Amino acid sequence: MADVRSGRVIDSALVKKGFQRSLDGDHVRYRFYASGSSDPVARTKISHGMSGHSIGNRLLSLMARQLHLTKKQFLDLIDCPLVEEGYRAILREAGNDV
Repeated sequence: MADVRSGRVIDSALVKKGFQRSLDGDHVRYRFYASGSSDPVARTKISHGMSGHSIGNRLLSLMARQLHLTKKQFLDLIDCPLVEEGYRAILREAGNDV
């Protein structure tokens, strides 16, 4: 069975996990910053039209890759077992300065 998540659920989870949300034309953009940095460590986006719709496997996998996560890790980030500090630890292990 395919994994599916609502755009609203993804939006809410990313903001709760420390992502900065901004509206930009046709998209809602999410950026994750290292402490004290003005350059994002990770970024992704959702189309404005998708916020009330289901986002399927393909887009979930793409968003996971953009955030330097496996799809399972991304789903854990959305579903809450993975908290902000856990995400920062994954980024550090991958060599990112967060």
